[in-house]
Amino acid sequence: MMVQPQQVSFGRLVLLVTGLLSASSLWEVYGMGEKFGVAVFDSKTLSVMGGFFAVICLFAFITFVFSIRKTRIFKFPEVSPKIRWPGFLLLGISLVGYATLMILPFVKNLIDSEGWIRGFMFWAFCLAGMYGVKLVRWQTPWMVSLMIAAVLSAIAHLLLVNFSNVTNYPFALGWSETSRYYYPSLFLSKMIYGQRLPWPILHPSLHLLLVPPYFFNAPIWFHRLWQVLMRLLLTGAVIPLLMRRLKIDNRMLRWLVGAWIFLYLSMGPIYFHLLVPVIIILLGYNDGNSKRNWIAIVLASIWSGLSRLNWYPMPGILMIALYLLETPYKNKGIRYLIKPAIWFTIGTGLAFLTQRAYIVLSGVPNSDFFYTSLSSDLLWYRLLPNASYWLGVLPGILIASLPMWILIFLAVRQDVADWHPMRLGLLGAMTLMLFVGGIFVSMKIGGGVDIHNMDAYLAMLLVVVSYLVFGRYLSENGSVGRPMVLPWQVATLLVAVPVWFAIQNTGSFVRYDETRTQTVLDEIKSLTEPATGEVLFITQRHLVATHKLNVPMIPEYEREELMEMAMGKNQAYLDIFRTDMENQRFAMIVVDPLRYRLLGSNYPFGEENNAWVLRAMKPILCSYREKVIFPEDQIAIYIPQDGERVCP
Repeated sequence: MMVQPQQVSFGRLVLLVTGLLSASSLWEVYGMGEKFGVAVFDSKTLSVMGGFFAVICLFAFITFVFSIRKTRIFKFPEVSPKIRWPGFLLLGISLVGYATLMILPFVKNLIDSEGWIRGFMFWAFCLAGMYGVKLVRWQTPWMVSLMIAAVLSAIAHLLLVNFSNVTNYPFALGWSETSRYYYPSLFLSKMIYGQRLPWPILHPSLHLLLVPPYFFNAPIWFHRLWQVLMRLLLTGAVIPLLMRRLKIDNRMLRWLVGAWIFLYLSMGPIYFHLLVPVIIILLGYNDGNSKRNWIAIVLASIWSGLSRLNWYPMPGILMIALYLLETPYKNKGIRYLIKPAIWFTIGTGLAFLTQRAYIVLSGVPNSDFFYTSLSSDLLWYRLLPNASYWLGVLPGILIASLPMWILIFLAVRQDVADWHPMRLGLLGAMTLMLFVGGIFVSMKIGGGVDIHNMDAYLAMLLVVVSYLVFGRYLSENGSVGRPMVLPWQVATLLVAVPVWFAIQNTGSFVRYDETRTQTVLDEIKSLTEPATGEVLFITQRHLVATHKLNVPMIPEYEREELMEMAMGKNQAYLDIFRTDMENQRFAMIVVDPLRYRLLGSNYPFGEENNAWVLRAMKPILCSYREKVIFPEDQIAIYIPQDGERVCP
């Protein structure tokens, strides 16, 4: 399946990567000195780090040069097949080492923003894991051992980052976390609040998946755990469905490919609720079973209609891709395109009708509230590196998909006679359409801070490339295609890219003072529950949803919804909001501390900040004043201004 590098070539690769990472890390150590305002040699920590990287760098490059001059005697060290137990120890250290170090507060605070140092650390643990794999299974090639160690270590890191957010801390951990737990409650509003409230405007399918914890009044830690489990389980569910179609015989290869698929899907990431239509199509498509195909396209399209506008055509496109990969053209003429055209048209139309039906049933008074993204600004500068996303969407997605396109080129060149131009042309056109659509969505204000809006494009590439690499497509003569023999350089790039994206994620276990936090919660309770008028929770609504507070729920103006309307400049919504603020409709408003400050595009989320400040914050501050603030928890309570009002 993969051409293994010669022992000398592999050794040089290890030395070269080690040398480059240590040299780059040494440069970052000097940069840390400037950032902290100290000379490197005046800091014991920095001088030790600098000396360590300097020694490693010199050793790696000197040995690399020696390997070129003394090719015959340079040999990568072998391991004994008789000793296995140290292998399990090394592999275990490799799996948890990087993830554990990056979760420690001291290490995280010191090097969290130092990408090269973090890369060197990860590489060192991968080398340990490589030796571990070789000791456990000595017949495994060195390159494969390194790939296994890298993939498993990256997955372990991702798992720890995800589970580090599972905590009983009562307040929201991030800007939009409270929305993830409030919006699902709206589907059970009669049971939870005693009144029928409108359903969510944003991402209904996502919030449907997060409903179950409300069936037994689960604590907040379980809501967080449920979200993590949904992300992991739905990402993992794609793997066996795709592997079943690929029919990989080698057990170790199956596990390695499955682990790689998990990393690939986490690279954007592809949000877990958007994987549901992918799962349905992979599970349901069968070229010889029309009834089964229609069930799959209907279910997947209904779900897409409850998800995102740019995912409306995705079920039809994905099913057409499977059809093109598994069905030869064989001079069928226009007949070859009839089924794909019907699937695409009906699937997309059904997704649209599903959303329209949801709007009618939702109880939301104005259907225009569902289409604010169509009127929001496009920030084209975020295609390139910027303050909100250091890599930029275009370089980011090109890096993410470059190995896939190399494989497509090699596969088609290898067996070009197997393909009718129409099949290749349609696959290319659909992939390009998803790429352009993803770029367009990414450039909307509120997007462009990673490559998650390229999700449909990434999913399409995964399916197409998997079929090509493992030869599961049918050629024009009806025979099954040939599996590719991958050059080790391409295979290395294929593994390195999603691994690199994975280790960019960082997390930390939430530490908080339970006594202090309970005191804050009690004070919020003592202020909001006896209030004589309406209390608006713009943030922290999950406190009411999970019955931490006994306050009537006001459905309007939840922060994520309000922000969406501000970015989309939905004047009808914003006029009502401004009027309610001017009339001081609410006796109290719970929101994050409001600091009036306009930012430029050279600041992270500058445009989003300005939309919030001008269209949401200013109307509040012109009619309300701060009563109490809890800065450690990012919570403030505002009450109406008395007398002459002051605007910022």
